[in-house]
Amino acid sequence: MNDDRLDELLSAAIKPMTPAALRETAMLVDASMPAQLREGRPVRSRWFVPMLVGGSLALTAGAGVAVVEMSHWAGVSMPLENARNTTPIPVNWTTDDGHSETCRAWIELRNPGPGDRAALDEAIEARDWAGFGQHLYDAGKPEPFDPDGERRVADQLSPFLQKFAREVVPGVLWFSEPGDTVGVDAHGMTCVPADL
Repeated sequence: MNDDRLDELLSAAIKPMTPAALRETAMLVDASMPAQLREGRPVRSRWFVPMLVGGSLALTAGAGVAVVEMSHWAGVSMPLENARNTTPIPVNWTTDDGHSETCRAWIELRNPGPGDRAALDEAIEARDWAGFGQHLYDAGKPEPFDPDGERRVADQLSPFLQKFAREVVPGVLWFSEPGDTVGVDAHGMTCVPADL
């Protein structure tokens, strides 16, 4: 047997993956891919974060860096002086094939004023969120390897959260906009399938 014959035999042995296997594979790839790569940004080198932390500690003469773990946004820490809404924004939808998703969204503020977190929570509680997630899903563009529609909804959610934050906290800066007043450092969404 030569190399060409081996290639032919191996090619003939390949069977197409079932749609269920493709979905699971896509979810595994998506879950294991760094967020920077999914968003088209370069991944930082492994030495960058330790160097940054070490440099920060040296600059603050060894002062400790305190972070807060939020139970509603599991495993995501934030600087102690930042604030997140304590009332989650409900984002629920049903996909075209009948799969239900139940999600919650948060906004993280840096340099919050004394009443900014309370204003954010009050605005969330005062709003009728019925149909909000479904509207985002319906307005979003279907994407390959996104069977639950989470990426589709997240793409629609980001501009809404920016508008909502600016309505609730006038003059709030968005991510890296320059300034030292209150700003949004992060926002996110966490989902648990409703049909599990």
